[in-house]
Amino acid sequence: MMFRFISSFYSKLMLAVVVCFILAGGLLLGLAHQSSQQYQNEIEQKLHLQLAEHLVYESQLFKDGELDPKAIKQAFHSMMILGPSFEFYILDTAGKVVTYSADPSKIKRRQLDLKPIRDFIDGSRAMPIIGDDPRSPSRSKIFSVAEIREGNSLKGYLYIIIGGEIYDSVAELLQSSHIMKLSMLGLLFILGFSLLVVFLIFGLLTKPLRRLAKDIDQFQHVGLEQTANIAGHWQNNSHDEVQKLGAAFSDMATTIKGQYQKVKDTDQLRRELISYVSHDLRTPLASLQGYLETWQLKHRDLSPEEGEQLIKVALSSARKTSSLVEQLFELAHLDSDQATINEESVAIAELAQDVIQKLELAAQKKQVVMSVEPQDPSLVACADIQRIERVFTNLLENSIRHCSEGDEIKVTIDQEEQGNKLAITVSDTGTGIPADDLPHIFDAHYRAANRAKDKSSHGGLGLAIAKRIVQLHRSSISVESTLGEGTRFCFTLDKPM
Repeated sequence: MMFRFISSFYSKLMLAVVVCFILAGGLLLGLAHQSSQQYQNEIEQKLHLQLAEHLVYESQLFKDGELDPKAIKQAFHSMMILGPSFEFYILDTAGKVVTYSADPSKIKRRQLDLKPIRDFIDGSRAMPIIGDDPRSPSRSKIFSVAEIREGNSLKGYLYIIIGGEIYDSVAELLQSSHIMKLSMLGLLFILGFSLLVVFLIFGLLTKPLRRLAKDIDQFQHVGLEQTANIAGHWQNNSHDEVQKLGAAFSDMATTIKGQYQKVKDTDQLRRELISYVSHDLRTPLASLQGYLETWQLKHRDLSPEEGEQLIKVALSSARKTSSLVEQLFELAHLDSDQATINEESVAIAELAQDVIQKLELAAQKKQVVMSVEPQDPSLVACADIQRIERVFTNLLENSIRHCSEGDEIKVTIDQEEQGNKLAITVSDTGTGIPADDLPHIFDAHYRAANRAKDKSSHGGLGLAIAKRIVQLHRSSISVESTLGEGTRFCFTLDKPM
């Protein structure tokens, strides 16, 4: 559980912020301390810039080329009055400590570097200038220095350490004081409060990312069928990039789910269609096989009329099987992505009349009258002539099957008052279609299911093919029917621009 928390993006972000705060805080504290120390040293050194020079001027430390112990003792006594934080040393011209105002056991370094002393006297460097501390083998401190001369001869230097050991001990006491502790606690509180505010801000900023990660995890593990609707979580018109990303993922998930459901439904329909069409194929094939086997076994004993009747029935079954297979291939092609149409200007009335003439023999057998109104060659549509001829053929054949002696089939073509379209109607006065079947007559799997249940049902897929062709022409087909009164199929086609 702990590892999972640490591995999350939010925890990594917070850990990075904490590390950055600690590093930045440490650097700022170090920089502040260093700057404060440098500033304090600069102020102290500038305040006591001429201290050594003033003491040298007031005291005669050399007499006849030698140090005057009495004068030095008097000078050191006077110097101590200035304050216990100063340490006084007299150096020779080579930087060697000659005498001092300290316990001899505390002197750790007797040879000092002259370069900082010369820089101080020349004023060639910016302050603070630090020099060697005789009481430490490595420590450096600010100082004040002046040349000791007898006449024009340089005899040595008066070297004053500003802020000696007593000053250091007092500073250490101040650092451990209650005020310093309160200051440190205040600083820590400010850092902690700042971290808390940053945590809250980062938490709000990363909340959409955590929600998106949750949605993706749900989408991955729960499955498409049980995926909840996540579209309401995200704002597609937001300027927030995470919101846009979430909205894009939501749209993608919805699209994938819809496509998955479509594929699932299509696969189910395909299974049903194959099942039902297999039944339709099995019936004429069994009939074909049965009649041919009967003819093979008994053709020597059958009369010519009986043999011809067997062959006629077998041929009819073969034609039904061939027609159904062709329709299946045609419907499959129309449903594929490769289905295209070659549009051209077509005289719709003439095309409908040609189809009527092609089906005239079947209509005459049932004594059904077919006509086109108006027979106007100027009624032109933009369509694929072969595809639309197929639509007329399927609709008219369907009407002929549902008509009886004396019924009438009419193809009507009208120009729509608004829009650039032709409205085409194929109507008949036949038996009509039951109301329960009307919503499904264009569904191939529904018709196949009915054929499996109803042996007298027609085995074609003509209406499904007609619907798909009309859809390829950017239109739709509708049907109206009343039992005992007839049926009307309607669709539209675009006129040439």
